[in-house]
Amino acid sequence: MLRTLIVVFSAIFLNACSSEPAKPTGAAAPAQAAKPVASSAVVAPATVSSGVETEAQRVGRGLKALAGKSVYFNYDEYSVKPEFQELIKQHVELLTSSKSFTVSVEGNADERGSVEYNLALGQKRAEAVKRNLKMLGLPEAQVEAVSYGKEKPRATCHEEKCWSENRRVDFAYKKASSGK
Repeated sequence: MLRTLIVVFSAIFLNACSSEPAKPTGAAAPAQAAKPVASSAVVAPATVSSGVETEAQRVGRGLKALAGKSVYFNYDEYSVKPEFQELIKQHVELLTSSKSFTVSVEGNADERGSVEYNLALGQKRAEAVKRNLKMLGLPEAQVEAVSYGKEKPRATCHEEKCWSENRRVDFAYKKASSGK
């Protein structure tokens, strides 16, 4: 009985919320006008009214382009490979154009080795990426190097294909605190 009442009230509520828009008087409305268009995209007023992109929107667009892209390392190494220089350069360009954002470069290691060893290796990897960011012009105040060692694996199998995914540095952006 209670379930039936819930279903009935839900149907009434949904029906009340989905009323059709009023049709214009004196002219026939097109068939498409009676159906509302659902959209999950939210457009910021600045984009609609002036066409000017805010800093947060620009950073968001840049982060979307860079999402999930990491710097990968060979086994037991912490030197940045040449093929990752372009990715690092893209992060520098984004951050130098957005002074109110900082990045944490997060060093990771695969599961082999002790906790202490992997934390140290992850830190060396993060510091190597940080040096590259700074050499390309990123101010010290906008970058922090941290290590997670083997605590944040991206892949969990116990073979080379997973270990190579875990030997990486990730980029974590955040809004700089205004108290500095």
